[in-house]
Amino acid sequence: MSDAQGSVDTQTMQDTRIDVESGAAPQPFGTQAQAQTQSGTPVTADGARPAVMPVRPPLARLYMTSDLRAATGLARTHMDFYLREGLIQPTARTESGFLLFDDTELTVLRAVIALRQEGLGIREIRARIGR
Repeated sequence: MSDAQGSVDTQTMQDTRIDVESGAAPQPFGTQAQAQTQSGTPVTADGARPAVMPVRPPLARLYMTSDLRAATGLARTHMDFYLREGLIQPTARTESGFLLFDDTELTVLRAVIALRQEGLGIREIRARIGR
């Protein structure tokens, strides 16, 4: 049960408490509380089948302004300029007013940076990205 240092081996311990109301011993930690029918459908202890949860698409990753700057290496003033010029547009705002951007805006920002490094002006970039 315990070694020389006094720690307890939790894998060999069994929970021996008994539920006072039902008189049954609880399930050991980590075991499934559901049985399965012969067809493999899970069934709860009272014999009911659990409700099927609808499958949702994964939530989109949202970035704050500082996250975009860190991902691209942009200075704050450049980021503010691109926002004012409408080259990048926030996807949402938090309740406290922080701007949030999705992966699409991160891709657009990277394209803007690449076009600026090629020497294109803001008007040309705006025409190319359609904003």
